[in-house]
Parts: sequence; C-alpha cells; structure tokens
Amino acid sequence: MTRKNTNAFLFLKKINIFDVLFLISFLTSIIMSFTMEREKLLYISPIVVFTILVKYLSVTKQKANLLFVIALFALIAINFLTFYSFQKYFVLITMLTCFYLIIYSLILKKYLNKSNIKKILSLSVLIGCILIVYIQFSIIDLVLSHITNYSVIYVFLCASSLFIYVVIFSRIYLNNNYDNTIIIFASGIASLFNIGLSPINEYYFYNKTFTILILICHYLSIYLFMKFISETNSKDKKNIEETYF
Repeated sequence: MTRKNTNAFLFLKKINIFDVLFLISFLTSIIMSFTMEREKLLYISPIVVFTILVKYLSVTKQKANLLFVIALFALIAINFLTFYSFQKYFVLITMLTCFYLIIYSLILKKYLNKSNIKKILSLSVLIGCILIVYIQFSIIDLVLSHITNYSVIYVFLCASSLFIYVVIFSRIYLNNNYDNTIIIFASGIASLFNIGLSPINEYYFYNKTFTILILICHYLSIYLFMKFISETNSKDKKNIEETYF
C-alpha cells in the first residue's frame, strides 16, 4: 500500500458516525439558508451545534471539559434566539456570546506559555491588534444607532471579551508550541468573522450571502475549537528551542 493510500485510510478510519452527522446537518443548514427563509433555520442550526457536542463527548468521554459543554449549550441558545428574533433578544444574545467567549478563554489558558518578546512586539502583531480594534469599533459604531442606550454596555462587554479571546488564541498560535496551533487560529478567525458580520447582517444590510458566510464561520469555529481541545494535550509541547523572558 502506498503512503498516499495509507494516509487516506488513516483519515477515513478517524471518521465516525458523529462526523457524518455533523457534515449532514452542516450541509443541510447551508442549503436551507440558501434556498429557504431564515425562519426555517430556527431548529436545524442548533442541531448542528448539538452534533458537535455529541462528537466531543464521544472523543473525550469521561475527560470531557464541563466548561466547553456549558459553552456549547450557550451556543445552542444563541443559534435558536438569533433566528427566532435577533433584535428582540439582542441583549440576551450578546450576554451569551460574552459568556461563551470567556469560557473559551478560560479553556485555552492552560495552553499559554511564556511568549518570545520579539514575537509579541513584532510589527505584524501590532498591526493586527490595531486592525482588530479598528474593526470592532467600526462595527460598534454601525450598531449603536440601531440599539437602545442600555444595550450599549453589553456591546462593549462583548467586544472586550472578543478582544481577550483574540489575544489568547493569537498568542497560542505565535508561540507555536503545539503541532496543530493552526486549528485554533482558524477557529478564532472564523469566530471573529461570525461575530463581526452578524450585527451588520441583522441591523445594517441583510443579505443571504452574508447569512451563509456567517453560518459557515460559526460552525467551523466551534468544530475546530472542539478539535483543538480534544486532540491537543497541553503537556505535549513541541520540542523547540526559544529564549523566553
């Protein structure tokens, strides 16, 4: 058997019924968002997240992180409320988003190590931070004219939670102490797009293409996060030689 065939066999061996269920629900949700009214996603969207939960429990079994399970239930609630009435339940959705981002950050805390100071102070990192802050305040500025005054504080809390999460997953990626740090980086970027585009799509410019892009980013961000924490051991660092401060 060739090396290529062996790799394909190992990949297929890793796929189980829960991966198939996730893929089916994922594709069904995307197709429905393209062909039907958004109200039809009210139930299928939470099901996609539920399949990720089942997949996670099947992989980790007794070692499942309770915090992540709680975060997934918060995400299921967010999905349901978003398609039921995003504007009516905006505050609750924002609070739940802030809640699961904090949980994500707490889960990733154990993967943080002392960072190389050159990486933290590099020009690309500083530009990235400035860009993220600019995007956040641009989105907040667009949303402020469409929400009530008392909702503003929740928006800023959510933005702060998102920024903290971005800093954490970026540090893990830059440290590169694990073989699959690209997975958590991709998950974080997908979360950034999902959370950033959602209020624009709901308040400023609704478009089915945006809805499809938001859903894809949303599902992938959760699935990839689950894949990272279920397959990466915080104690199994790459054998790298760096000078830390």
